[in-house]
Amino acid sequence: MNVSALILPIILIIVFYFFLIRPQQKRAKEHREMISRIESGQRVTTIGGLKGTVKAVDETTVVITVNGHGTEMTFEKPAIKQVDPS
Repeated sequence: MNVSALILPIILIIVFYFFLIRPQQKRAKEHREMISRIESGQRVTTIGGLKGTVKAVDETTVVITVNGHGTEMTFEKPAIKQVDPS
């Protein structure tokens, strides 16, 4: 088998790793770290677009107050998209 025939697939694998796989892994790690730092009182946005204030946090869930009338919703931690700046 010719070594030059293997060079292109190897280069493609390296390009895919650095431009697709590695950045996705980095974003996933940052999201996990952000979720682990969620505290009561923070403003958050869910993956569904709901915005609210964190009322309580436990190991797997977050309770969010979504309006001024005290409506509370419970979400799994991975459903939190971002912590909004206050």
